[in-house]
Amino acid sequence: MDRTFILTRTKHFFQGLLLALILFGILAGSLFFWWAVRPSTYQVNQHLDYELYPEFVSNGRHNANTDLIKWNGNYYFIYANQPGNQGSTTTFLSLNRGSNLHSMTEIMQLRVPGEDIRDPKFAVIQDQLFIYYLKNAGTMAIPYGTAYLNSTDGVTWSAPQDLPGMAGWCLWRPKTRDNVTWYCSVYKNDQADNSLFRTTDGIHWTFISKIASGVGISEDELIFLDDGSMLVSIRNELNPTTVIGDVMAGTLLAIANPPYTSWNVTLDKLTKLDGPCLFNITDGGTNRYFAVGRFQPEVDGWLTAMGSVFAKKRTSFFEFVNLTTTPALRYISDLPSSGDSTYEGVVIENGRIYITYYTNDFKTDPAWLLGMLVPSNIVLANVSITSFIDAANNPLSPSIGLPWDNYIIVSINAAFIFVVILQIARKNSRNK
Repeated sequence: MDRTFILTRTKHFFQGLLLALILFGILAGSLFFWWAVRPSTYQVNQHLDYELYPEFVSNGRHNANTDLIKWNGNYYFIYANQPGNQGSTTTFLSLNRGSNLHSMTEIMQLRVPGEDIRDPKFAVIQDQLFIYYLKNAGTMAIPYGTAYLNSTDGVTWSAPQDLPGMAGWCLWRPKTRDNVTWYCSVYKNDQADNSLFRTTDGIHWTFISKIASGVGISEDELIFLDDGSMLVSIRNELNPTTVIGDVMAGTLLAIANPPYTSWNVTLDKLTKLDGPCLFNITDGGTNRYFAVGRFQPEVDGWLTAMGSVFAKKRTSFFEFVNLTTTPALRYISDLPSSGDSTYEGVVIENGRIYITYYTNDFKTDPAWLLGMLVPSNIVLANVSITSFIDAANNPLSPSIGLPWDNYIIVSINAAFIFVVILQIARKNSRNK
């Protein structure tokens, strides 16, 4: 080959590469623009009587991962203050305290040098308030272990430290029936093992049983049922590294009777319940069991399978049904939310349900991918229990559809790209 031929081929290669980048930029830009401006389509059950405070925390950052508790007459609220959903060592946890939810004071910023920390959870154990949080690695912020700090008065806190003997285990929210023994469903950092542990002091944990094993199992929460049995919801991603989701993803629902060593596990595919918070409400003397967590209203088998970053997301209410046969989730309603959203704290008192969660500006409906990159606020919702039960008795149908708008934009861009390539091919043919 002579030098002229090589230079010509190289020139054509880089021209083609530049053209491909330009065309891809047009496609990506048109999708991102549409995601940024399309109006939100979340649906709120008409039976819900609620007050909403959409700027409970609004500071231009990507605020996320909330929890809420009331202890010794004060509310405690914590969230992760992040530059975006991606991993960052500038992320810190903001702890707030107040006797009134509308008059909270930040009492601590928890920063761990060189670490991305998030997913904080409260628990009151042996008259101490504990904060558990996850340490994360890399740009994808993959959890790899749990640390904690605790306080006897909510003002002075211990130094944060790793849970002893729990390397590689990621705790969610501990719970108790008797204020003697606390239980927590815990997932391994390789997301292949979900197990039940117990403690009496909040620091030293003992393995009880394996709940489930597989691929992509994480973000689990337990609740005790009236008969003493335990229900655990487990996020089941199957292929957590793919950006288009997985058609087999969903929520594992596991039930066991004391001593919680033998589990009945089923897969519910209504949603992949990210960031779950489980709670119960008494209705006519009977406890009913609910969850608030992430819902994906657009699901298909191509670019927006369950968990896809290209799909819309919601923070939504669900009820656990068929608990004596085949447990399942029943959708009730969305809360106003869109984009990157969920990870809640719940306090129930005086006939109201107080819920903190995070979301992008829900006037528009960005895909999850865009939502993870832009600011998000913490929202406080105040829901009447009576209206919540009415909504649970009259649940909405989940608005699961196909993302036609995305496919229309892709098709228009594909047609444009085809015309451009055809014109270039004709021009090159004439020049030969």
